[in-house]
Amino acid sequence: MKNGNSRNQRVSNQRQRKQQHLLEVTIRRDKAVAQRNRAIFFTSCKIICFVAIVAGIYIGGKEGLRRFLWENPDYFLAPLRVTTDGALTREQIVMASGIIEGRNIFTIDLTAAHDALEKLPQVERTEIQRTLPNHVDINVIERRPIAWVTSRADEDPTSSERSFLIDARGVVMRSKTVLPEYLHLPVISGVEVDNLAAGQRMQTFEMQAALDLVRLNADSTGYQARNIDVSKGYCLVVTDTTHAQVTFGLDGIDRKLDTLNRFLERPEMRMRELRTVNLMVDRNIPVTFADSEQESEIPSIASPPKGESSHEKSTGKATPTPSKKPSSGTPTPSSSKKKEATPTPRRTPADSVKKKFKL
Repeated sequence: MKNGNSRNQRVSNQRQRKQQHLLEVTIRRDKAVAQRNRAIFFTSCKIICFVAIVAGIYIGGKEGLRRFLWENPDYFLAPLRVTTDGALTREQIVMASGIIEGRNIFTIDLTAAHDALEKLPQVERTEIQRTLPNHVDINVIERRPIAWVTSRADEDPTSSERSFLIDARGVVMRSKTVLPEYLHLPVISGVEVDNLAAGQRMQTFEMQAALDLVRLNADSTGYQARNIDVSKGYCLVVTDTTHAQVTFGLDGIDRKLDTLNRFLERPEMRMRELRTVNLMVDRNIPVTFADSEQESEIPSIASPPKGESSHEKSTGKATPTPSKKPSSGTPTPSSSKKKEATPTPRRTPADSVKKKFKL
């Protein structure tokens, strides 16, 4: 520095400075273009490598799955292991499930098979389990029918095409195979079966009362209901094995059944044959009895006239009246000889009215 107060001065003129700036802009542009081209090239290479790797993984994985999984004989489905506790056969269950034996086990839709089996009216619950490498287990729990449903009481439900089986929940069903235990089930008659379909649930009050009666009476060793008529709608007319008719109301089935069982357990009931009982009332229950001999005589019995007993009317013979005493105290010789030959006991007027009476 020449002196302390000297100022900064430009070393170049305006023309030189302009030329210098033009050179710097050109160099920077060329450098930017080169850098951009390199970035595009490297990005393209990365994309191509990534696509190649993904395609290789996809094609290789697909080929590997085809060879070692989908077309591997070790995973071909073996015969299904089916268990059931009812009348459904193995062929019916396999056909309903839609599972084809011999296919790859991983191609089976277990959810669809489960839903298809649950739609069967006879099936209550289904369990399906896949066991590697090639087994599928199907466990079917069927509904347990407790009664037959028919339109008429005199109809044989085991051979009729219009009859249904019904379980405790009121679901009706049909079975192609009639098991031996179905033959002894009680019959619920008086039902409109024309509009019924397998799998439908009956929720009427009279049907629910009838099902409660069947369920409560299932383990009874005394009273056995054979036919339950629900046609009246407000009561149940039940016929047992002895053809006695018992009328139940639609409510309090358990209490009324206990009343009937206590009545039948009385000692005097063992000597009499029950005909009808009306359990729709709680007190003064009407009960009638049947006598086989009197039943046969009822059509020929008319109202006897006054002074004539029913025994005389039915047999047509008059009851002998007691002989009167002779007016004289000394009997005649002929009468004395007759009395000695055939002695008769002395009868009183009260003895003439003592006859055998049947209820």
